[in-house]
Amino acid sequence: MHDIAASAPQSGKIRHMLFTRYFTAYCVRPLRALGFTTLIIGGLVTLALAFPWLGQRQRGSIIQSWSGLMLRSVGIRLHVTGTPPSAAALMVANHVSWADPFLLIACYPVHFVAKAEIRRWPVFGWLAAMAGTIFIQRERQRDLSNVAQAFVSHLTDGSAVGMFPESTTSDGTQLLPFKSALFQVAVSAGADCYPVALSYDHRAAIWIDDMGFLSSIWRVMAQPRITAHVHFCPAIPYQGQHRRDLAVASEAAIAIALSLPAPRIPPETPDDLPGATQ
Repeated sequence: MHDIAASAPQSGKIRHMLFTRYFTAYCVRPLRALGFTTLIIGGLVTLALAFPWLGQRQRGSIIQSWSGLMLRSVGIRLHVTGTPPSAAALMVANHVSWADPFLLIACYPVHFVAKAEIRRWPVFGWLAAMAGTIFIQRERQRDLSNVAQAFVSHLTDGSAVGMFPESTTSDGTQLLPFKSALFQVAVSAGADCYPVALSYDHRAAIWIDDMGFLSSIWRVMAQPRITAHVHFCPAIPYQGQHRRDLAVASEAAIAIALSLPAPRIPPETPDDLPGATQ
């Protein structure tokens, strides 16, 4: 009798969990897909018709609001701790998901650097380019120098720039060694460095290896809710710092915030961003 009474609430929880899962997958997800598509179309129209007439600050405000709406449309909720920058800054974060840039932009307008292949994605590549994303082919030294110059220009104008120094995504259970080359832009432009620790409470948000972009979004939409934790660590002043020092300190701050071990950053090579070393 005791076992039957104890198992009844457990069975109720399981039924509720299954109902929520199927309701989200077959009822909520199509609505989310509709909302997401509407936002994409709205974003394209805004970029084509309104952006040519708007100033940098207005563009940043629209992109920030759009990013927040886009996250909500796929079922991701933000939980922010710490203090975002209020002026020109280099924001560096660990990389787990395609949603990471939108998390940071929803907190503070920021220009990002992204892999060159993203520029070739249908619709999304054009959206990213119009939003001010800087694209890079990391194997090309000249691209690194061009990105560094673009970053310094944005920082000098008072804007924030962001990057993911791991260069690729991880599954969130570890940090990959940070690449230090682009940290030079903070030293060159006289901007502080803001490490940001990103994590999600559901593995559906993880985007690694050969996962498709759209299939990953579809998988995220199938979850009742995913909470993304964005933790702004204390700023690291650029004064008196070498770029590798900034990389090591940023990596350590994020590792501590995520309770992960900090990997060892490899020594720099002579080919590391010669154009930004002055």
